[in-house]
Amino acid sequence: MADRFSSLRLEIARCLRGGRSRATRYAGLVRRRAVRLARSESARGVAVAATARVLGLRPRTLRLWMGSQQRTRLRRVEVTGGPVTAPADREISPTLVTPQGYRVEGLDLGALVRLLRELR
Repeated sequence: MADRFSSLRLEIARCLRGGRSRATRYAGLVRRRAVRLARSESARGVAVAATARVLGLRPRTLRLWMGSQQRTRLRRVEVTGGPVTAPADREISPTLVTPQGYRVEGLDLGALVRLLRELR
């Protein structure tokens, strides 16, 4: 397996430039080649961690790359109809959603402003 990956291993080593850090940026082509090779090796029964070690990568890095390529595929959608509007008889009240995930509903705008001032 090591001989099949020698050129890719050299490209990865060039990206590392003598040391690993959290800020290492790998070229898109290097990532795609690594994922392609990892998938082919995985189909043969070789663990992703073993492939990553041969390439000189952390196993978690290679697994993330493999997952991110699957998530980035876009799907074709069709938009039909006009814009959706709230019914005129229903009053719209403001909703507060915090970065921590808390959701506050049912307060008028003035009460929400007071709450935000108290939370600061």
